[in-house]
Amino acid sequence: MEVAAPFQNHSPTSKEAARAIAGRIGPMERELLAMFAARDWTDDELIAEFATQSVRPRRIYLVACGKLKDSGATRRTRTGRAAVVWVLV
Repeated sequence: MEVAAPFQNHSPTSKEAARAIAGRIGPMERELLAMFAARDWTDDELIAEFATQSVRPRRIYLVACGKLKDSGATRRTRTGRAAVVWVLV
């Protein structure tokens, strides 16, 4: 999967973060898909597992590509809020 990392156009820090992970886009997506093959995840769980918020734009991209979807379920985050549980399509 060869794509540019998504970023918020109005945010210089978002653009810089996108440039910083550009070389990991394909590998990160492959790793995410393998992780979702084993179980379902919330964004909070993914961020904790990868120790970076850069994983969230990759998950968003995989949803847009039709590879992941909202399961309709929620789980509590580390702060106690409800979070969408994402699953493979």
